Amino acid sequence: MSVDELDLRLIAELQENIPLTVDPYRTLAERLGVSEDTLVGRLQALRASGKLKRIGAVLRHQNSGYAANAMVVFKAAPDEVERLGGLLAESPLVSHCYERVPCAVWPYTLYAMLHGRDMATIETFVHSFVLEHGVERFEILRSEEELKKSSLSFF
Repeated sequence: MSVDELDLRLIAELQENIPLTVDPYRTLAERLGVSEDTLVGRLQALRASGKLKRIGAVLRHQNSGYAANAMVVFKAAPDEVERLGGLLAESPLVSHCYERVPCAVWPYTLYAMLHGRDMATIETFVHSFVLEHGVERFEILRSEEELKKSSLSFF
C-alpha cells in the first residue's frame, strides 16, 4: 500500500490532539473534506499495512493528580518474568511493563513504570508485590523531574 496525499494529511492530523467531540472521526473527516466512512477505511488500511500501529491517548498524569512516578526494576528468574509481568500489568498503578536482558552490573530483567498520587502508594504496592511473589532483588528508581514529554512528529 502506498501512502497518498490524503493519508499524509490524515497522519498529520493524528499527530495532533484528536478532536474532543462526540464523534471525533467525523470531525477529522470534515477537516479533511472526506466522508467518515472514507476516513475509517483509510485508518483500517493504514493499520492493515503496518503503517499505523495504534491510536491512543496520552495521559498527562501530573495534571490528573498522579504526582509520584517511579521505574521499578526486578530481578526475576527467566521462567517467572512473563507471569510476574502479567501480574504487574494488572495493577492500575502500572502504565507499562517490559522485559530487558540483564548484564553483569545491572541484573534486572523486569521493568515497570508506576504512577501514584504519592510515593508512599508506590512503595506500599512494590513492597507488597515482592513479599507476595518472593522477589528478592528490586530497586525503586524515583522520577525527580520530567524532562521531555512529546509525541513523535513526522510533519
